[in-house]
Amino acid sequence: MKKVTYLFLAILIVACSSDDSNSNSLEQSWQVTVGGQTYEENSPGYGGGFGPNDDCNGDLAFEAYLPEIDTATRYYEGDISHHWLTSDFINVSVGSYPIVSELMENNCNLTFTLQLSDFSDIGIEISDGIHNVTRINQISSSNNETIWSIEGNFSGTYSGGGIEPVSITGSYRSVIATYQD
Repeated sequence: MKKVTYLFLAILIVACSSDDSNSNSLEQSWQVTVGGQTYEENSPGYGGGFGPNDDCNGDLAFEAYLPEIDTATRYYEGDISHHWLTSDFINVSVGSYPIVSELMENNCNLTFTLQLSDFSDIGIEISDGIHNVTRINQISSSNNETIWSIEGNFSGTYSGGGIEPVSITGSYRSVIATYQD
């Protein structure tokens, strides 16, 4: 009888649990951890960026901005490049994608641009960078556009500009739009 009671409780707990994450939210967020200090920024909606332009394969692409993180001594910018057309984006999957430290023309799909600045004009470059897209979710679709959320994480080492090399890790949730052909 005790086993039946435990089985019933286990089934009840699983049946009554819910997923607290809101995968259909339009909120964007990201965080960076540098030297043991974590900084985070959120934005209530999507929208900023530039495009369309050609990506590395000649497809139309858009560079979507994440909210800027400002501190007293540095600021951090994160952007993600993505296909402009829904027909190009629809078959994209989770996995490893490029990470760069400077906005460049013709980034490939899902390239993550991570910029760190110490407010000088001296360039700071990322090395040993890793960027993983961990989740892609379609939020909504209409005759004109499809809204997606993209989640991922990244790490690397920044150097240059007279600063000691600094390790950086982080994660993000970006909300993007693709358009119908």
